[in-house]
Amino acid sequence: MSISEPAASGRNSTAQNRWVRPLLPLLIIAIAAIVLLYLGGFVATAQGATDDAALPLSRWLGVIAATAVILYGLYVGLAAKPIWQFGTREVVYAAIGAALYGVLSWATNIIQLPSISLVALRPAVVIPVFFGIAFGPLVGFFSGFVGNVLGDALTGWGVYPLWDVGNGLMGLVPGLIVAFSTRRRALDVVTIVVAALSLLATLLLVTNASFTVTDFNGNENPVGPLWWLPLLGGVLAVGARYLFAKREELAAAEVWGALGIIIGIGFAAFGGVFQNGTSPALAFFGEFVPAAGSNLINVLILLPILLTAWTAARARSGR
Repeated sequence: MSISEPAASGRNSTAQNRWVRPLLPLLIIAIAAIVLLYLGGFVATAQGATDDAALPLSRWLGVIAATAVILYGLYVGLAAKPIWQFGTREVVYAAIGAALYGVLSWATNIIQLPSISLVALRPAVVIPVFFGIAFGPLVGFFSGFVGNVLGDALTGWGVYPLWDVGNGLMGLVPGLIVAFSTRRRALDVVTIVVAALSLLATLLLVTNASFTVTDFNGNENPVGPLWWLPLLGGVLAVGARYLFAKREELAAAEVWGALGIIIGIGFAAFGGVFQNGTSPALAFFGEFVPAAGSNLINVLILLPILLTAWTAARARSGR
């Protein structure tokens, strides 16, 4: 059957819009991100940061460009899905999420974990994951990105674009859950991926137990004692898949939240291999394991509580 010329023209226009439509929003996002990072650098300097508080633009361009490519690819691949809305409602939720994450992160940044960088215990990491699931991937991304800039700046650590984007991805990835029509199949695939990566990380820690990382205070810490972090994270994620079998939306939130942590922290830690010349071993043992491991445990324990409370609140309000 031949396609009529008007119909073909309409399809071509739709396809063209799919590739062109995100370009202007991405440019706006990139400019806004640079402005926020500069503001974060000034705040950090005022709080006592001495180095890397205001990184030169050349150190940011690669990170911003990589982020733009990721967002562009996700939009083009999922353009038909109703997940990219970012109106007044979403702006308000993104601002609330960023403020909550920033302030709560600042409150716990004093609890630092053995790492080659500034990795802290952050129960608040559940905030961008929750906002991504509840209000969409863009809200989750902005909650994590802006919230991390704010929290690090208030602490006086400076700004670290790789980690800011990584925190944004932790909120964005779980929000993609609604884009899949066959959610049960997607859930099973993601569960297998999370379990496999957790097991791989555990095996690497066990087989390299004598490997040491030097933290900011000059202390050498063997990585072997951390073997339980990725293992417990994997067990919690897989366990949630079956514990909440009768509440599939909650099981999916847990597993997709875990995937968001792995991807987001992976972007931040291994991005340092290209930006800072960090060795892959140090990136994995000294950054990825402590940050992703602790974040997994925090999110997988706290996320069901937040989602259950949110569902109950919506039911009472009739929304």
